Amino acid sequence: MESRGVVVTTSRIQQTSTKEAMMYPAVAIDLWGLIQVRPDGTVTRVVDFDHPPHFVPASAFDPVPSVDVTLDPSTGLWARIYHPPVPADKQLPVIVYVHGGGFCLFSPGVDDFHRLATRLASATSSIVLSVGYRLAPEHRLPAAYDDLRAALRWLSNPDARQHLLASADLSRLFIVGDSAGGNIIHNVLASNEAPKLPGLKGVVLLQPFYGSEERTESEKASDEQGFLTVKIADGCWVLALPQSNEPRTRDHPFCCPPAEGLPDVAVMIVAGGRDVLRDRSVMLTAELKKLGREAVELHVFPEEEHAFYLPSKEREAFTELMGLISKFISRF
Repeated sequence: MESRGVVVTTSRIQQTSTKEAMMYPAVAIDLWGLIQVRPDGTVTRVVDFDHPPHFVPASAFDPVPSVDVTLDPSTGLWARIYHPPVPADKQLPVIVYVHGGGFCLFSPGVDDFHRLATRLASATSSIVLSVGYRLAPEHRLPAAYDDLRAALRWLSNPDARQHLLASADLSRLFIVGDSAGGNIIHNVLASNEAPKLPGLKGVVLLQPFYGSEERTESEKASDEQGFLTVKIADGCWVLALPQSNEPRTRDHPFCCPPAEGLPDVAVMIVAGGRDVLRDRSVMLTAELKKLGREAVELHVFPEEEHAFYLPSKEREAFTELMGLISKFISRF
């Protein structure tokens, strides 16, 4: 199977119980026009999101320099590391950032996610490691989970110190993920194979991507006009869930990992009032509080839809969000 290039041929996509996601005569699934799956299983990518390692210098537009590093040559796992300009003797927190894209799209090199990681680094005065995990459907779940696990383990590798520099304070570690990135974080931390992270202080989940066959009220109320629609969300699950002989449904454990699986550290959850996933963030917060987790906070931006945190949108809510994340991290 070819993983690079514009057109990729994969095995035929299986029918799921969510029939609506597969009943298109010409194009079975279309994610924002960036990836299309034909009924015969052919995957067409408009953009190749693989990115060769290189150095991105600081500029007026990007005030934080970054460099791409290969973490695992056997899988192609890579990351973009951002190091804000600070005195050499100052110790900085480390943020592991996991981008969104429905498990199928984007990379740390995509402009929106590059700028978001840059802003995270500058707003929080932290070293940011943005993970370039493998994408579905060429690499179905749990490939992305395996990649994040490998990236977290890499932090304890002697090679990591060379790239993170001596100013990296791994006793102040944070993991931040948006949309599918939030789901990847949750599943990895909740798994039996979760790496030991003694320095983990907090987790930030920005509009995390969860699902189930039973619709929430915010999903039922969707007018299907927003950036993320129910139909697109369903399509992402069809492409991302593991292939098996059994029908793949949104009741798969990957779609809604248990709240108790998150480690007992500070957790910040962000929801958009107009996001179809809003209720799932609210439900997760309630479940964590029911478990007695006191260091859990939910921030709802009433007028925002999915992915309002991308810098290209230049909304006041984005500036407010960066302030909230900075305040969250500065407590440690």
